[in-house]
Amino acid sequence: MENMSGFSFRSLTFMLFIALLVWSSSFHTCNARRGKHWRESRGNSASLAKKKGKNQGNSHQKHHNGVSKPKPPPQKAPSLPPAPKDDAPAPSPPKKSSTTFNVLDFGAKGDGKSDDTKAFQAAWAEACKVAASTMIVPAEYAFLVGPISFSGPYCQANIVFQLDGTIIAPTNSNAWGRGLFQWLDFTKLVGITIQGEGTIDGSGSVWWQDYPFEDPIDNESEFIVPLNNTAQQHPPMPVRSELSGKMPSIKPTALRFYGSFNVTVTGITIQNSPQCHLKFDNCIGVVVHDMRTSSPGDSPNTDGIHLQNSKDVLIHSTDLACGNYIR
Repeated sequence: MENMSGFSFRSLTFMLFIALLVWSSSFHTCNARRGKHWRESRGNSASLAKKKGKNQGNSHQKHHNGVSKPKPPPQKAPSLPPAPKDDAPAPSPPKKSSTTFNVLDFGAKGDGKSDDTKAFQAAWAEACKVAASTMIVPAEYAFLVGPISFSGPYCQANIVFQLDGTIIAPTNSNAWGRGLFQWLDFTKLVGITIQGEGTIDGSGSVWWQDYPFEDPIDNESEFIVPLNNTAQQHPPMPVRSELSGKMPSIKPTALRFYGSFNVTVTGITIQNSPQCHLKFDNCIGVVVHDMRTSSPGDSPNTDGIHLQNSKDVLIHSTDLACGNYIR
């Protein structure tokens, strides 16, 4: 019995010893594993910290060395229009609306020798389209202009003919054909004004020297051709134009207005007209002031102002020095 108790005590002691060994072995294994993980984690952290520090150091060093300084974003240069090709036509300037039309801009020379009739016609054609426009005949120029009609009735109203230069009638008979009754003719207009400090010169002397007598006729409605002209010393026109003289016997009026309303003539001078200087025919509402007509006292049939079939006419402050005055 005593032996059985000793055996049991030894067996129990042995078992406790074995259990203690097993427990101790397990404890060291866990600590070893835990230490391993801790060392690996610490090593990884240290490695990352080392790399980070290295990168920061390199970046800091590069920043101080100016190697990797961040560049500003590239700015785009403003796009330029493509250069025009050599064969491309130049763009035409925009047209500007205008109410003034200078005869020089339409090709007039103004030298007193070149024929500027077409330039005057072109300037008038444009002025005619614009209400209250102004056609300019500039100062310090002399314009040779043949017989011309500044006519409506489709012209706009209130056109101003600004005459500051000189308009000269041609002395070549070819410009007149077999004869005309007017040189500068304004027809069927409303609110037409001729103004300025310029001169209309009819070059009448070439007509007067061919026909130094006074023709009683200056109106086409009164034109009579006699049946027998052989007995007459000075047969009336147009027979004389076929018999003698280089200029037609039908002498033109320098400036005529026909069938127009509200006509104003002011400031200008009309001189040396072949026949009548200024004529109003079938006009209503005429005002003439501060202008003058001039021709030699012995010039034949050079009326200053001729009124025919017109009404509401006012003439004042006007100087008429010519063969006849007003009729």
